[in-house]
Amino acid sequence: MRDPECRTGFSVTGALPQSALGPACDACSPTGYSIRQDSQMSTVTKTPPLSFTFNQKKILGALAGAVGLRMLGLFLILPVFTLYGLEFTHSRFLVGVAFGVYGMAVACTAIPMGRLSDRLGRRKVLILGMAVFSLGSFLCAIPGWFPPALRIVELIVARFIQGMGTITSTAFATVADHIPGERRSTGFALLGIPIGIAFIVGVMGGPVIAGLFRPDWLFWITGILGTATVFVLARSLPETPPRRVPLTPVTRVLKSRPLILLDFGGFLMNVFMTAFWFFFPLILTERHHLPLTRYWIVLVPMILTSGVTMFLFSRGADRGWSRSLTATAFILMLISSLLLFRPSSAGLSPHHLAAVLVPGSLFLVGFTGLEPILPSLVTRVTHETSYGTAMGSFQTLQYFGSFTGGAVAGALAHFSAVWPMAFLMIASILGFAVMLLVPANCQQDHK
Repeated sequence: MRDPECRTGFSVTGALPQSALGPACDACSPTGYSIRQDSQMSTVTKTPPLSFTFNQKKILGALAGAVGLRMLGLFLILPVFTLYGLEFTHSRFLVGVAFGVYGMAVACTAIPMGRLSDRLGRRKVLILGMAVFSLGSFLCAIPGWFPPALRIVELIVARFIQGMGTITSTAFATVADHIPGERRSTGFALLGIPIGIAFIVGVMGGPVIAGLFRPDWLFWITGILGTATVFVLARSLPETPPRRVPLTPVTRVLKSRPLILLDFGGFLMNVFMTAFWFFFPLILTERHHLPLTRYWIVLVPMILTSGVTMFLFSRGADRGWSRSLTATAFILMLISSLLLFRPSSAGLSPHHLAAVLVPGSLFLVGFTGLEPILPSLVTRVTHETSYGTAMGSFQTLQYFGSFTGGAVAGALAHFSAVWPMAFLMIASILGFAVMLLVPANCQQDHK
């Protein structure tokens, strides 16, 4: 049975003829009523907004703490990774591979980890994933221990191991297990609070730490935070037993047209994100000569703006505007790609920090708008016994996008700015088109 996400401002109950109701099933009427019918009476009801229960808050809190600590480690590295990689090679392409291979590893392991969580339970898989992530983080800190010819190779291998410890799909599946559909985008957005805090602390603190000490300190910190996350999950997250019903076959899950479209949307989102972050620090350093310790001047306004808009996007998605909001997000990213490389097209001086602040803010508003909505839509088009598998497929395509974006950005860095700009614009236009193809009824929960 599908439980549609429909709302009105009131509830009406009364006997209505069959001709006025259409088929005897749950459906969403054009006016937004939820229509239910039995043999005696038909009912038009509003699905009331639900608050989170104590148990739901506990689960969200544990997941938020784990995801926040993990993402803090990643965000510490994000603004300076390109510069860190160039310490070990003169090839920007290889640095791009090292940046993006993390995504390749996630892409290779997301579906198996998600499927494993459907069978064994979420908690065990979350702890396993964080342990592997911590190991990879420590390995990323030691390329300097190897001969010069092997240092970039070691960094690439370490990043792959780091990416194998993926937990995002399992964490989102855990939320979907416990949060009803009409509150799920908000639930995912609540996971975004510690991610947003981690982003602020990471992107500001990472350059400062790297500038005062060395960039490899960031990976040691990331490994320590990952280890701490293992203990957070072990102590705080309740064990959820695996479902005792047969799992939906993987092929059946992956053949769903709405899921395929949403997966491709996630792919394009991460292609754009990784390529954007590859060029952003280069522009700040090479065009504006901004030292790492002063990146916060640009990043703080970007983060504060996107932190507000993320919840506006999520609340709008919970009201049924998911498709239009995701399309809008890709349009904002399209504009940001143009302004990052051609700020004069909007009257911005290429030598003023506004030339990176404006496109950076537009990018983050679009990206943080997509982040909670797309996973929520994935769970709505998937049966509850296959949340882990579906989220795994979504994350697989997401991180194939991360690898693609990093590798292509590294290759295009040797050419004029028009090439990376065109690449980013094409990715955002395709994302906009894909979101328009997502069926409107994908906002209904499949149970």
